[in-house]
Amino acid sequence: MEKILLFSINKKIIENTKRITEGKYELVCNSYDQLNENEYQFIDAVIMHFDHNIIKKNLFELIIKVKVKLGTSTPILAIIENGSPQDIFSILQLGVYDYLESIDNLPEYQKKVKALILWSCYLKKYENGTRKQ
Repeated sequence: MEKILLFSINKKIIENTKRITEGKYELVCNSYDQLNENEYQFIDAVIMHFDHNIIKKNLFELIIKVKVKLGTSTPILAIIENGSPQDIFSILQLGVYDYLESIDNLPEYQKKVKALILWSCYLKKYENGTRKQ
């Protein structure tokens, strides 16, 4: 079963993510404070929640920390609340696979998570430019 790492302290984000991943993927929930404390093995994809406070503090370097810890090819889905077009562009430029501005549309959120996992499988299969059997 694929494993998704969610960085959020927002109860609605956590509960909705649990709802759309239940029975399909293993979900690990953490806060950004735990990023430096924990070792993450066998994570297939990451969902990062950027609320207004994180955006205001310009803490997008968290994406870089996640990529350093988990590998640059680990796909990331960003949930960006109240972000400007510049914020969205900056996050995408840092290598985030895709983003959502809201998770109110659960079918859309579920579709993005499924695409994230498919991307992860593709990257593993074709790692380093060669197809793995």
